[in-house]
Amino acid sequence: MLDVIGAGATATSAQNWYDIWQASPESKHVQQEIDAIHTEGRSRPPVEAEFHAEFASGWFFQTKELLMREAQANWRNPTYLMAKLGLNIIGGLFIGFTFYKSKDTQQGTQNKLFAIFMSTILR
Repeated sequence: MLDVIGAGATATSAQNWYDIWQASPESKHVQQEIDAIHTEGRSRPPVEAEFHAEFASGWFFQTKELLMREAQANWRNPTYLMAKLGLNIIGGLFIGFTFYKSKDTQQGTQNKLFAIFMSTILR
């Protein structure tokens, strides 16, 4: 295929494929279809943009309902709450004492930032 269109190793072609396409009846038919699509599109009125809300209720209401549902689910599962509380206390103490009195050097500041990062992924 590449040799036929002139893109092979020789990079030459015996025929000008663009001129062959332009002279073909298929090209004229395709161009007529494109012109018909353009004519039909120009005859229609412009599309009116309308604002449609994506959700049936507002953002604040959804957030409030979600927080209430989450609080209710946590209230009904005290074992989970105590495990999360213990994990956060123990993890916080571990991270805090690991990096307690870090020096104000470049390595110490990097260690402090790493401690902050670890405290965010602990949850």
